[in-house]
Amino acid sequence: MHAKKQARKVLLVELNEITWRFIDPLCQRGKLPMFSEFLRYGTRGSPTATEVSPHLDPWIAWTTVYTGRPQEEHGVRFLEQPPETVQGPRVWEIAADAGRSVGVYGSIMTWPPRDVQGFWVPSTFSPTTATFPKELEPIQDLNLSQTRAHTPVGPATKSPSMLGRLFQLRRLGLKLSTAAKIASFLVRSKLSKHRHWEKVTLQPLVNLDFFEQLYRRHRPELSTFHSNHVAHYMHRYWRSADPAPFLTKPSKEEVRRYGPAVEFGYQAADQVLSRLWKMADDNTVVIVASGLGQQPYVNEDFREGREIVRVRDINQIVALCGVEGRCRPVSMMAPQWNLEFDDPDMLTRAEKALGSAWIRTPQTRLFAFDTVGKTINFNVAQKNLKPLDLEAPCVFPTAENKRFQLGEICAVQDATPKQGYHDTVGMVLMRGAGIRQGAQLGECTNLDFAPTILHLLGLPIPSYMKGRVWEEALTEPTVAAVPSLSR
Repeated sequence: MHAKKQARKVLLVELNEITWRFIDPLCQRGKLPMFSEFLRYGTRGSPTATEVSPHLDPWIAWTTVYTGRPQEEHGVRFLEQPPETVQGPRVWEIAADAGRSVGVYGSIMTWPPRDVQGFWVPSTFSPTTATFPKELEPIQDLNLSQTRAHTPVGPATKSPSMLGRLFQLRRLGLKLSTAAKIASFLVRSKLSKHRHWEKVTLQPLVNLDFFEQLYRRHRPELSTFHSNHVAHYMHRYWRSADPAPFLTKPSKEEVRRYGPAVEFGYQAADQVLSRLWKMADDNTVVIVASGLGQQPYVNEDFREGREIVRVRDINQIVALCGVEGRCRPVSMMAPQWNLEFDDPDMLTRAEKALGSAWIRTPQTRLFAFDTVGKTINFNVAQKNLKPLDLEAPCVFPTAENKRFQLGEICAVQDATPKQGYHDTVGMVLMRGAGIRQGAQLGECTNLDFAPTILHLLGLPIPSYMKGRVWEEALTEPTVAAVPSLSR
């Protein structure tokens, strides 16, 4: 007898920029048991991001996923631009407005949080620690402190003592087993300093503890969980994991130090997926997605890879722009900064200063920047630094032509150059209630996520959404039973 068709719950697992280039060979080698299980019992696809350079960035592609609108409609240009300038709504806002329970955890561009039936922890690049409910703010305080550890200046937040923080985090769901993993890492990092990169996987595991407690308490009909750790590993260590595509091969020492990093990151993602699958009930569809993908950074102009140059001291740059005390600097994804203004005249002054600063020649800009609303997003113009020379002269015409060497205002602090960069081909895996086993999606894009999620929730799809529902992934017209392996 057929099961009665009903609305399903959706858990969107956002593993930023993961790619079939690594998933498939690692599954074949038996390294990713849960991904292999999803491939066996679910549907796979390779959605193409509709964004093109210079808009092929995760904060843009994920907003396309969430809204079902292309970039020219939702309007995202940089990370954490003023929220009132982003055109939505996003799928969880549609669900919440329809009376559904939602749980947002770490998804990109989700600040500020909204009062919902459920919970809302914004992304780890948010300008403040605000969460819903407010009692979750210690989680965000921890996340922001880790994300911004690479910068000398972050938001002014008053953190509790270590003992007080541990008590708060235990109450919010931190497991003793996870605390033991952190302690083990601290010991190993003393003995094997070259594996300090393992630390990156601790953040998603800690956050998964918090998410699990929230998820089991609220059982949201639509929930998200985001992690950026795999993207970090590919950006930094791809060449050591897969030397073949690169113009300059890694040394034996580089392979020894960093060769295991990418696989380590994917295995941590497999553990995350395993735990999330066990949380989901039999009426839930788990969707694993990357938003966009990555490919090897192969560029004749940067045969060794491209060094990432960061501002050494944001206060120094703010002073050189003549807006000291008149803006709020907020660290974004390295090496970007947002400058938030209340006074439009001060914003204009900063634009002029950033736009006129030059390196080597007056025709070569030192900074790249974009302005939306009352916020400037800026970065060192990385490609203009070729060849990289920290002794190269830099001049700030609006600051009385003050002259510096590049190394006096910028620094290179990463162990490796950039080795992976953004690719339009992403990935998706779907498994759960009413999802076909071993199926393959046809042609698809990141515009298709939103209508598919709304369809699974039993909600109407807005007419402005240009994507399609992934019908080939669905066992229609009934919701068929699926194996509950590893739950």
